[in-house]
Amino acid sequence: MNKSIEAIAKVELHCHLDGSTSVELIRQLADEQGINLDESKLFVSSQCDSLDDYLQCFDEILKVLQTKDSLKRAVVDVAKQACKDNVKYIEVRFAPLFHMHQGLTLTEVLEAVEIGVKEAVNTLDIDVNILICAMRQHSAEQNQALFDFIHKHDHEAICGIDFAGPEVGFPTEHIEDTIRYGLDKGFNLTLHAGECGCIHNVIEGIKLGSRRIGHGVAINQDKQLLQFVKDNDILLEICPKSNIQTKAITNLEDLNLPYLLELDTPILINTDNRTVTQTSLIEEYELLVHHHLITLEQIAYINKKAVNYTFLTEAEKRALLLKM
Repeated sequence: MNKSIEAIAKVELHCHLDGSTSVELIRQLADEQGINLDESKLFVSSQCDSLDDYLQCFDEILKVLQTKDSLKRAVVDVAKQACKDNVKYIEVRFAPLFHMHQGLTLTEVLEAVEIGVKEAVNTLDIDVNILICAMRQHSAEQNQALFDFIHKHDHEAICGIDFAGPEVGFPTEHIEDTIRYGLDKGFNLTLHAGECGCIHNVIEGIKLGSRRIGHGVAINQDKQLLQFVKDNDILLEICPKSNIQTKAITNLEDLNLPYLLELDTPILINTDNRTVTQTSLIEEYELLVHHHLITLEQIAYINKKAVNYTFLTEAEKRALLLKM
């Protein structure tokens, strides 16, 4: 089964840089920087009972991702992992403001990540772009200043923006003005929503102009809302193992994949956080195939279709399709 899944060319659109930096690199960086890590905090606990609990892992990982060198190496590291999954194109997302705790400027953070992207693209069989995460819990002023900076400096590798962080307490309407601000700057938008049972966050995000929804699982049992997603041509970035760990779903059947596939809703399977979740893209697909929720033919189909929902130019999409 593994070899058949591995042979399928893939796209990944929901993968966090910090949460996917390999344990091997994290250990190496910690040793080089003289940082004592609690490795038990790098992975989600079996006692994890919510998204907020899941997010605690990132505090430990971020300790070693505060230098230009570590950020560059992290991007290459994640790209190498994706290559092993036969991913031909990946959009890696990260929150720049979380990498400035030891004095890096925003310019230095973005330059380091862009250098990593160039190295990955030049040395590996993969194309890479970056999504910038604004955080739901940050102030509108912080997020808008971040968007202003990115827009002003026009980094080639940045292809869009995202809003991540805790949904509970920071619903979509709480960040509506900032979302509109980012869209007015001309950014492509994807949005974490529906990960905590908050159906309205998904719907409001789509109405505001998000072209993709990160997770979105709160609506997966609602046929009317799924039709709304399809009618608006929105892709759902589904992350199965992560959703189980955060208790967004109780079991894999809650994803309702057979119905989504029958409806031909735009969907893609992703890892979310390779290290925190302890997964790979092949493992995600293997799990779904094992539970008879998707076939190899459907895996190939959704990955080819997902090319249309990447934040690439039309010419870049055509070039990527030739690799699929």
